[in-house]
This record gives sequence, structure tokens and C-alpha cells, in this order.
Amino acid sequence: MAKCWLLLLLLTFILPAARAAWCHPDDLRALRGFAGNLSGGGVRLRAVWRGTSCCSWVGVGCDGAHGRVTALRLPGHGLAGPIPGASLAGLTRLEELFLGSNSFTGSLPEALFGLVGLQKLSLESNELTGQLSSRLHKLKVLTLLDLSINRFSGRLLDDVFWDLTSLEHLVMHSNNFFGSLPPSLSSLSSLRELSLRNNSLSGPLARVNFSGMPLLASVDFAANYLNGSLPTSLADCNVLKSLSLASNQLVGTIPLWIGELDHLHYLDLSNNSLVGEVPKGLTLLKGLTIADHSPGMAFTNMSFYVKRNRRTLQQQKPNVITGTNNFVKSGEGNVVSGNDNTVVSGDSNTVSGSDNTVTSGDKNVLTGSNHVVSGNNNVVSENDHVVNGNGNTVSGGNNKVTGNNNVVSGSDHVVYGNDRVVTGG
Repeated sequence: MAKCWLLLLLLTFILPAARAAWCHPDDLRALRGFAGNLSGGGVRLRAVWRGTSCCSWVGVGCDGAHGRVTALRLPGHGLAGPIPGASLAGLTRLEELFLGSNSFTGSLPEALFGLVGLQKLSLESNELTGQLSSRLHKLKVLTLLDLSINRFSGRLLDDVFWDLTSLEHLVMHSNNFFGSLPPSLSSLSSLRELSLRNNSLSGPLARVNFSGMPLLASVDFAANYLNGSLPTSLADCNVLKSLSLASNQLVGTIPLWIGELDHLHYLDLSNNSLVGEVPKGLTLLKGLTIADHSPGMAFTNMSFYVKRNRRTLQQQKPNVITGTNNFVKSGEGNVVSGNDNTVVSGDSNTVSGSDNTVTSGDKNVLTGSNHVVSGNNNVVSENDHVVNGNGNTVSGGNNKVTGNNNVVSGSDHVVYGNDRVVTGG
């Protein structure tokens, strides 16, 4: 009888626990290769990834039953260099890959698109570059794709999103994508969140047919160069809660159907070329609140954003512009010098140097080169910064700052939050 109880104990507790810590040798080899091929952070990762029980390693998740790695979650671990795609390809059962807030460089490895079971891919806040591969549509069960705050560029190919009918969250804001919106966006029938703000996308917004997106709750195309009128297909998004199309080149009147979006609680159509009256239906939407009741970009009411007769640049005096290829879309009292600077909207911005962009905001001071800034009262100097928020002071190079009242100096920092002081680098 005692032997039977011991056997039962072994089967019930000991064997499952041992199996849970065990991992498949192919996955063990792939993880060791991943850490071994990192040009930055690999030493620290190898120091904590010890032994053969990889399912118990930090950032690693397994299915438990078969010891197969299904998740790799290493955000903010100081990892750098190209993503070791060949090693990741060995994790054939991978479902979740979270590598955000690191310092990965280079393009997305082609091997990544062979992980056909991948459901969640998050690579935000890195330094990734290159064009988005058309092979993306091979990841047919993907539900989350976050490539925001990187340096991706190029056109979004027409077919890049075909077959991604399971995708619920598409977040690619704050990159350098340009050109027209790909028609394959219209095929994302399960989409709930769509954010492509702060890129250089152009052409008609109506290239996207929103009618086939019944679950869409959030749309953000702000700070691009999209034109044309608001597409009527947006009227079919009955559960839409947030719509931001600010700082584009949209024309026409505010359509009446916006007032019939009963769930809408955030609407920003500011800094376009829209004319006419605000539809009365908007005043009846209980979810919309007045901007003064909430700080920053919380809830905005249409009546504070629609302007009837948008003035031309010549009427918006005293803007002072020197250099070549500078462009001020709207605002007053901006001083712009150097070459290829753009002030999309805002007042009293001072911009000097080359290739700087102020997407929106007031009283920003920019010197140096290749800055992209939105918000108010930011002071930005030297080169290659991306700054979102208010009251930030940023110097050095290649810093990405999101939040308010941060002081950042040095280079290659990624800062989120408020009231932080970051130096070095």
C-alpha cells in the first residue's frame, strides 16, 4: 500500500513539476543561440539563462505539457544589435515575441516570417530600420503587431496586410513610412486598434475602406499628409471610441454621420482644412467632454478644433522664414531658418538647423538637425531626437522622449513618463 501511495505522489506532483521545468532540446539550442548572437546585452542574458531548464528562465514561457517554448518576453533588457533571426527561427512553436524598449538595429529578419504560429509581435521603441516586408502576411494568426517608435521607412506595399484577418491591434506610429495607404488595410476584419500617426503618409484617406472593420474602436492617423474628405465608410464603425485625424490635409465639411457614432469619446480633427459648421449631433454625444476638463491629449470636443476659414501662410503673420524648402502649414509667430524645416501647426515655434519637423504644439525651440517634435514648450538641441509631450528639455543625439517635463542629455536614450532626469550615453 505504501508503494502505491508513493507512486501516486510521483505521478501527481513530482513528475509534472519536473516536466514543467524541462524544455525541448531544439528550443534550448535556439535560446542559447539567441543570447549568444546578441551584440549587446548577451553577456547579461547568458548569466541568468543557466542550466537546461529553459522553461524556468526569465522571459521564457512554455506550454508545460511538451516543454516547447511559446513565449519570449524581454522588453527593456538592454539588448542591442540586429535581431538574431536565425536563432528565433528555431523556436518553431513561438506564439508571443516581446522585444520592445531595447536597442535593436537593422531590419526585421526574414526568418521571423517563418514563425507561422506567431500571435503577438511587439518590437516598439527600438532603432529598427528598412521597409516592411510583404512577407508579413505569412503570419496569418497574428493578433498584435506593434512596431511603433522605430526608424522604419519606405512605402507600405499594397499587399503587406493581406490575410491578417486575425489582427486586432496594428500600432506603427512614429516611424518614417511614406506614400499612400495600402488597400490591404481594408482586409483587417478583426481590427480593434489602428495607429499610424506621426509618419509621412500621403494621399486620400479614403483608400482605406473601413466598412469591413465592425470591431474598430480606435483610429489614429494624426500628423501625416493625408488628404481628401473623411471617408463615409467610417460611418460603419459603430463601436468607434477614438478618432484622431489631426494635422493632415483633409478638406470638405464635417459629415453628419460623425454625430451618430454613439460610443465616440475622443475626436480630434484639428489642423486640417475643414470648413462649415460642427454637426449638431456631436453636441448630443454624451461621451465627448471639453478639452479644458482634462490635461493634455485626453478628451477633446469638436467645437474647439474646427475652424471655418483657414488662412493661408501669407495671412499668418509674422512668420519669418529663411533658407530653402521650408514649409509652414498653419500658425503664427513662427521663426524658421535653415533648410527643409516643416511646421505643421502651432504658434511661436523657433526652428533652426536642417530637416526639423514640428508636427503640432506651441512655443517649441528646436536647434540642430533631424528632429521630430510634438507638444508644447519643448527645448530640443543637437541631432536626431523624437520628442512627444510638453516641457521637455532634450540635448545630445538619437534620444526618444515621451512624456512631460523630462530633462534628457547624452545620446541613445528611450524615456517614458514625467519629471525624469536622464544623463550619460
